[in-house]
Amino acid sequence: MNNFKVKEMVKFSFYKSIQNKWFVIFNAITLISIVLILNWGSIGNLFKIGEEESIRIAILDEENIVFEKLVSKLAKNFEVEKIVANDYTAENIPDDLIILEINPNEEKTFSTAIISKEGIVGEYYYKIEDALHYCRNVLFADQYDISIENLDKFQSELEIERIMLSVDATDSDTKEIIKLFSTAATYMIAILLFSKIANEISQEKQSKSSEYILTTVSEKEYLFAKIFSNIAILIFQGLLMIVYYYIAAIISRIPVMNDAQMGGILEIMTTPGNIETLLYVTSLIIYNILNLILLCIIQAALSAKTSSTSEAGNTVSLLSFIMMASYIIALEFITPYTKVNIILGIVSCLPILSAYFIPALMVVGQISLWQIILSLTLILISIPVSFNISSKIFKNGILDYTKIKKTKKKKEEKDTFFIKRKMKNLGFVIGMAIIIYFGIQTIFSVIGTFVLPTVFKNILLSEDMAMILQIILQITSLGLASIFVLSYCNKKDIRIEKEQINNKQKIKIIFISIFVIFVIQALFTTLIYPAIGLDYNITDTFTTDESSSLISKIILVLAIAATPAVFEEIFFRKAMIDYMSQYGTKTAWILSSLFFGMIHMNLSQALFAFIAGLIFGGIYLYTKDIKLTMLIHFINNGFGALGMILPELGLILATGILIVFFIIGLVLFIIELTKKEIRTKIKEVLTFKISREELINYKYIFTDFTFDVSMILVFLMSVLTENMLR
Repeated sequence: MNNFKVKEMVKFSFYKSIQNKWFVIFNAITLISIVLILNWGSIGNLFKIGEEESIRIAILDEENIVFEKLVSKLAKNFEVEKIVANDYTAENIPDDLIILEINPNEEKTFSTAIISKEGIVGEYYYKIEDALHYCRNVLFADQYDISIENLDKFQSELEIERIMLSVDATDSDTKEIIKLFSTAATYMIAILLFSKIANEISQEKQSKSSEYILTTVSEKEYLFAKIFSNIAILIFQGLLMIVYYYIAAIISRIPVMNDAQMGGILEIMTTPGNIETLLYVTSLIIYNILNLILLCIIQAALSAKTSSTSEAGNTVSLLSFIMMASYIIALEFITPYTKVNIILGIVSCLPILSAYFIPALMVVGQISLWQIILSLTLILISIPVSFNISSKIFKNGILDYTKIKKTKKKKEEKDTFFIKRKMKNLGFVIGMAIIIYFGIQTIFSVIGTFVLPTVFKNILLSEDMAMILQIILQITSLGLASIFVLSYCNKKDIRIEKEQINNKQKIKIIFISIFVIFVIQALFTTLIYPAIGLDYNITDTFTTDESSSLISKIILVLAIAATPAVFEEIFFRKAMIDYMSQYGTKTAWILSSLFFGMIHMNLSQALFAFIAGLIFGGIYLYTKDIKLTMLIHFINNGFGALGMILPELGLILATGILIVFFIIGLVLFIIELTKKEIRTKIKEVLTFKISREELINYKYIFTDFTFDVSMILVFLMSVLTENMLR
């Protein structure tokens, strides 16, 4: 390595950074802020004229319950006066006046209102509160004939010594605070450093200056200079902060440490209780420096592979997410109250994670010597290894060439490339739609669980209102998901051939489809579900019955029949089939039905919903009439709703209507089967096959991260729902 060139590059980069106008502005603002913070009281006094302003307290105590006692307690800090009426308003109350209204209560003590124009400084408020509390205690003592001393003892907190045999929880609150703030500082420093490296490399790459530099030095020298200069700037910034503090301290006349004071500090630092904190701070600095070097090397390599400043920012987000995850895990699982298991102990030794885990383990007193040795060994090995690997990636990214990329392009044909991209796009659209659907549901759930009970503390949410909120949730989640998918629909790509059908044919389709759905549903409920253990009733959660009001019954029908019929059809048939028709109508038909089943999140509904989705999807593909599928969907759900709102009469009525649909549908179905063209179409559908090559192509849908996340989400939600229903 050419030490002279590297040194010159570091010097140039360092000088360029500290001479940057934004660096100067930032430090100027920082210096002024620190001076103002440490000298706020002195600066405030410069604007005061004459004597120090006093606070007045006016006490309205018509029955003279505690006026004299309050005067004796408050006179030391306030100007106290008695008033006979409170005529003050927001317009005429003085800024420096606080009014205390004393009112007797049933407990033979008093209640108080503290009135002021605006907020009261905490120091003053607590003094007033203490005085009122004292007066209340005096009244209690007189009333029950006990001494103030005994009353104070009675009100004092119970002393509890908490002993944990397997962990050291001494000064646990202090340890938690140290861990919290130090890990947060680590995270913020890393983000600043990553952003600076990413922006510099992105700008140099766009200006082509990095290409010129690489003609005079090697990629390792360039990368080393880039990392070292940025860490040097960070250290320099830290030293400046210390200098700013000393400047502010001198201005505010805070005493500067002499030799005796320094000796006292050293004595304090070497006491057994503080050695742990000193070791923690030392380990924090060591692990942070080592891990920051490693992360900066990775950040530089990632930034070199980008083509714009926005992409460079995304790489910062990637590493930031990793560090944030490490930060949260360290805060959650490493505490003074629980013993760390061996698995977490081993994981804590891994590079990057060790910056958070090892110091945290040290501060809670659960560190072992082998963890320190192993973690330092791994990080010291990782730095040179990652440097050698990243230097090649760094150079290839800067110069925009890479052997790997060229090799891939030679091996991959253009059609395969386009298939991958198309399938990835399919995964993105479907995955995002599902995430939007569940995301809206989660937001509503959080609002319903935490926000509404907090805002409306005295309002009990009725069953009707809960059902209305459920309807709004269905409309919002399915509606927004549909809008997202439809925004990706290109009318030129829609390959659905619309059949010209009249109203008579539509009626036939309605009766035949209801007949087929009824037969399939009967098979599932009587044979298939009991055989596989899925014969639980998912309608047990609905409490609406014959005695419920008409409004409740209407709301129930809207919730389980009308809303799903309209918005599920818009999402799964209109949006999904229209979008996926560019991948083939049969593909759109199968996948939309599959997702329709999955979104129900329980096996009892999912299996039947998949079959029903095939029927609804087939009708939509044949007629291109979304209103027709909505109507069939509504009729199917309506039978169940009718049985719930009218348990006896409704069940008889629903059964009678079903028999009519069954008989007419059966007759029409047999008549249609006698037609040769219908038999041919059914045979074509039943013999539907996907070639092995097409099936292999669908694996590329999983190359989209969004789709993968959505599928994991659906799976976990399904497992959770299934367990709840069982």
